[in-house]
Amino acid sequence: MEYRKLMEVEFREFDREALEKSWKWLNDPQLKSLTMTPDFDQESQEKWFESLKTRTDYHLKAGWYNGAPIAVYGLKHITGTDGEVFGYIGEKELWGKTAAIQMMQDIIDYAKSRNLESLYCITLKENKRTYRLCSRFGFETEKEVTDDTILMRLRF
Repeated sequence: MEYRKLMEVEFREFDREALEKSWKWLNDPQLKSLTMTPDFDQESQEKWFESLKTRTDYHLKAGWYNGAPIAVYGLKHITGTDGEVFGYIGEKELWGKTAAIQMMQDIIDYAKSRNLESLYCITLKENKRTYRLCSRFGFETEKEVTDDTILMRLRF
């Protein structure tokens, strides 16, 4: 996909520094709403983080810029055929600066390397940024999940 990079995102494994930032980001009311994040505490977040060491249904990365984590993204619910795309840019001043495009391309490249047949994204109907990003990469609306959410799918 052709686009002009406004910034260069570095992709790294999701580590403790990104975990600590994600606590702050996912407790921001706007980000929490857009990502449909349920309430959680630091103890449950820590247990989830520790569980990643043995899970095969997650592929989790952090986006870094200027030496600091700025985003979290990846796939969850990975099966032999598909996985659910998720992600967010926690540093709001970097929204619209092409980080999401770079992250989505990295997810798609990973899915293809795993020979997945498709990817899907569940998003709020009102989340226009996610809808535009997914559409740009060829995701199509497959169905309404709830009155407020849709499932979009990209088939390879």
